Amino acid sequence: MEVEEYARIAAAEDDHWWYRNTRALMAELLRPWLATGQRILDAGCGPGGNGAWLRSHGQLVGVDVAREALEFVRARRPETAPVCASAERLPFEDASFDVAVGITLLYTVNDDVAALAELARVLRAGGAVLLLEPAFDSLRRAHDVTVHGRRRYRRHELADIAMRSGLRVRRATYAYSFLAPPAAVLAVLERRGTQPPQETGSDVDRRALDQVFAPLARAERRWLNQHDVPVGTSVVVVATRD
Repeated sequence: MEVEEYARIAAAEDDHWWYRNTRALMAELLRPWLATGQRILDAGCGPGGNGAWLRSHGQLVGVDVAREALEFVRARRPETAPVCASAERLPFEDASFDVAVGITLLYTVNDDVAALAELARVLRAGGAVLLLEPAFDSLRRAHDVTVHGRRRYRRHELADIAMRSGLRVRRATYAYSFLAPPAAVLAVLERRGTQPPQETGSDVDRRALDQVFAPLARAERRWLNQHDVPVGTSVVVVATRD
């Protein structure tokens, strides 16, 4: 990923509705496995904002292959211990973490099977891993190229990789269902060569989007407390090592 993209993420991840909701969703889905005094891995941490909240539960280690991303971690997330390494070859002993998270991690690595096997290897017995990855190849857009996204997943595909890694899948669902229709329209327009409306990053635009999407995201989280959703722009899997 380009340095400019890490800078864009770092500037948005504290207050953008998607990042805030993703952290809230992570907290709700991981609640049964979170305690205090744990050792937690944020794999593919990027600038570090998605996983920084986990520091309240213990020692947090952020791993990323991009040194540029880790510079943002060092500058902005002192609660996270940065480690430069590939998720496909983690420099940690077996069973050394209680919880691991990967937010759009497998989407970008060369070998997603190897990366998830590594997460399973470093997870202790009874520990949990949460994955959130982009869903459906049909929703692929130019942004996927910008962030070096290699693949998108269906729910059963991500769950199957987890099971093949020796993990027990506790939850597999889609998320951001309300974004699927507009994302599908934009994807079709791009494939047809029709230029969609330009996305802007002004404070006014961001506040307007927050007012629209943040309430929808909260409503979906309430639904996800008891139910799965059948479609979405992301797929989420929570799995444990027995």
